[in-house]
Amino acid sequence: MSFTEHNVNGLIYDTADGMSAVGGIRHAFTTRLGGVSPAPFDSLNFNEKNGDTQENVLENYRLLGQAAGLDMARAVGNKQVHSDLVRFIRAEDAGKLLYDTRPYEADALLTDVPGLPLVAYSADCCTILLYDPTSRCVGAIHAGWRGTALGIALKTLVAMMSAYGADPMTVHAAIGPSIGACCFETDADVPDAIRAELSESADRFIEKRGEKYHVDLKQVNRLWLLRGGLDPHNIEVHGDCTACRTDRYWSYRKLGLRRGGQIAVIALEDRT
Repeated sequence: MSFTEHNVNGLIYDTADGMSAVGGIRHAFTTRLGGVSPAPFDSLNFNEKNGDTQENVLENYRLLGQAAGLDMARAVGNKQVHSDLVRFIRAEDAGKLLYDTRPYEADALLTDVPGLPLVAYSADCCTILLYDPTSRCVGAIHAGWRGTALGIALKTLVAMMSAYGADPMTVHAAIGPSIGACCFETDADVPDAIRAELSESADRFIEKRGEKYHVDLKQVNRLWLLRGGLDPHNIEVHGDCTACRTDRYWSYRKLGLRRGGQIAVIALEDRT
């Protein structure tokens, strides 16, 4: 499966073809293109903590919702802490989107409430969307290297199974654009943390180059999902590296702190 680019009045986002084909949800992986934020946050920025105004960020949410068919006025975010914490989102959490109103410190959100978009934030880290059409639940995950090493993708899947009766054989997953092994250069602490949980099975996604290591975080997260029982055909992995494509994405590695951020978002459609 692949991803499809959408351009709605200059606002550009991607969707995962497999998830779209199943139906029953709306989702998007955003780029940095098509919003109202000025430089250095130009232009589709969803991070109001780096110097952009709340008004600009809220307008970017509105424009995305208009383009992708998502009610972003009801969307819910989290205060990401590079953990393996998973939280369940209820109808009363609707609209808790700006940082100071977000209900939890967590890195994964789950819900079975229709029309309640879940948001994961990134500027190089992996974002992962989960959808089970059988039990009708969705999840949005932020997986930095710490969350990846801790297996947050698998832990979120297990939480879906426990809380909602999700069937891993019918769950669909999409791993969005993030920093690739080409640009994710680290010291030994990162591969050591990943190997501590996945042992030698992760070795094919870790390459030593001189004194440094290059790690493919997207493929490590895919490995966690496979361990959870997902059908390999139901896992879609975006090919873009955010650090290579700063023309299209925000990258902490390449742009530092004075920059914007992108999101991944997913919501169940209301049944008619």
